[in-house]
Amino acid sequence: MQVRELPRGEWQTYSSSISHEATACVVDRLRPFTSYKLRLKATNDIGDSDFSSETEAVTTLQDVPGEPPGSVSATPHTTSSVLIQWQPPRDESLNGLLQGYRIYYRELEYEAGSGTEAKTLKNPIALHAELTAQSSFKTVNSSSTSTMCELTHLKKYRRYEVIMTAYNIIGESPASAPVEVFVGEAAPAMAPQNVQVTPLTASQLEVTWDPPPPESQNGNIQGYKIYYWEADSQNETEKMKVLFLPEPVVRLKNLTSHTKYLVSISAFNAAGDGPKSDPQQGRTHQAAPGAPSFLAFSEITSTTLNVSWGEPAAANGILQGYRVVYEPLAPVQGVSKVVTVEVRGNWQRWLKVRDLTKGVTYFFRVQARTITYGPELQANITAGPAEGSPGSPRDVLVTKSASELTLQWTEGHSGDTPTTGYVIEARPSDEGLWDMFVKDIPRSATSYTLSLDKLRQGVTYEFRVVAVNEAGYGEPSNPSTAVSAQVEAPFYEEWWFLLVMALSSLIVILLVVFALVLHGQNKKYKNCSTGKGISTMEESVTLDNGGFAALELSSRHLNVKSTFSKKNGTRSPPRPSPGGLHYSDEDICNKYNGAVLTESVSLKEKSADASESEATDSDYEDALPKHSFVNHYMSDPTYYNSWKRRAQGRAPAPHSVAILLTSNPSAYLSVAPRGSASW
Repeated sequence: MQVRELPRGEWQTYSSSISHEATACVVDRLRPFTSYKLRLKATNDIGDSDFSSETEAVTTLQDVPGEPPGSVSATPHTTSSVLIQWQPPRDESLNGLLQGYRIYYRELEYEAGSGTEAKTLKNPIALHAELTAQSSFKTVNSSSTSTMCELTHLKKYRRYEVIMTAYNIIGESPASAPVEVFVGEAAPAMAPQNVQVTPLTASQLEVTWDPPPPESQNGNIQGYKIYYWEADSQNETEKMKVLFLPEPVVRLKNLTSHTKYLVSISAFNAAGDGPKSDPQQGRTHQAAPGAPSFLAFSEITSTTLNVSWGEPAAANGILQGYRVVYEPLAPVQGVSKVVTVEVRGNWQRWLKVRDLTKGVTYFFRVQARTITYGPELQANITAGPAEGSPGSPRDVLVTKSASELTLQWTEGHSGDTPTTGYVIEARPSDEGLWDMFVKDIPRSATSYTLSLDKLRQGVTYEFRVVAVNEAGYGEPSNPSTAVSAQVEAPFYEEWWFLLVMALSSLIVILLVVFALVLHGQNKKYKNCSTGKGISTMEESVTLDNGGFAALELSSRHLNVKSTFSKKNGTRSPPRPSPGGLHYSDEDICNKYNGAVLTESVSLKEKSADASESEATDSDYEDALPKHSFVNHYMSDPTYYNSWKRRAQGRAPAPHSVAILLTSNPSAYLSVAPRGSASW
């Protein structure tokens, strides 16, 4: 017979000596309220059979819990109540479904004047029986996950005894060990109020508070417990200070400078400690920092080096900067110069020193500063070249192009170990302080080209080359010739080239404008010669020996009197004054070709039957020109319209008009039809 406890038990042999005649077997020694499966196999002198199929799961019946609740404690809560706390029994000891707990308590009797109990109960079973019969009890339902219960309405200044049991539907477990509690004074129910943390110095904080409310004190406050720790490391730095005086103030001493602390306080009386207040924070004042963590030197040449240092292990405040002081151990040329450099801020922890003297040992001191300077960190260093370092390169030559400088040199003595590379130092000719300009040049290089953009424009520089090996920086070469860092601009950026280009462009623009003007004038005169709105026009201008200009126009029929005269004599046409002349080719063309001639008006002549005496003064005056220029006559519509005549029963005939221009003031203007009389 084998038995397996569910759900994850292993098969265990219950019995191997069951009679071959038996057909039933009682399996005992099982746990209450536990599920099992069983199986069988038969055996004879030859051997064993296979196991039978497993039975269905079968569960044993419930039993009373096998053990009571654990870790039962009773503490005063108020002046008439106590707080009971416990741990549940183990699951394997419940022997069924747990229904809940029962708390039995009774007031203990004292002998008169003895202050001790009248009797002592030694047997827990007997105590349980007595408590069950004589004391009160309180039931706690197991459906609540809480393991805490308050017993209320107890008598003040009495001592009580308390036991506990667990129970299910079968019954109760054994009783727990009895615990005693004194009722009448209880631990404070509330924490101190209005906790304030004030910094006093770099190592002290002052803490003040108000006592818990009177209704929550549950007795006379005997003192306070002050818990304090650094905010970033509570587990490592938490401390507790007990103050037995009821005064609500304390000073915390020997604290770390410029550190945030958290402080919590609880009150206590004869019954115990009350709850802690919420942590309040405070920060101690700043103090002088510690010394820098290290001091190191690098890139040591004969005149320069880099000094660097580490942040102090104990800053004790906000680091404002550092002070670096260096001086030669012995006077140089009779002078001992002390140099002090203030480095602001905490981000830069290095300094480039450029005014050293070859082979001189210097004494360096570095301090950190918060509100004041801390202790110094000191070290000595000797300016190069280091022992075993390379010799100086030779034949340093500088050549300059439009935008670059090229340095060339020849390798010198390599020293105790092979040369690993080169550096180039530079200085402005007017300063005199060498500084490292280019580093990490390969050992195989004998030249280096640098852009003039890396130098200050217009400044003259000198250069020298330093070889490097494992021992350090060697002797520098002799300085190169001074060379200017001015970039030579190309010719097309020179001022004279730009000026020439501007003047040339101006001349070309003027020529183009002049050509356009000439072209426009020719076009206008051409329009005048061809005419707009005139069917036929022929123009010829010739200069004869008499100095006259002849202009012949073909126009519509013009019929005028052969002679303009009055009844009582002849009258010469008036001559225009020079000030009244108007010279405008544009007006001539526009009005002659358009404004006047396009109106389709024509000159008319009176009938041949009309007598000469019928020519009136108005006719004569209307025909008189203001000046002797025909073009101007034609350009003004008032003069042109004065030649109009009404038709006398016949159509006009084309005529040829000859106009003579002369500079003689006494000359007359002749306008005559073909075959007709003239003036």
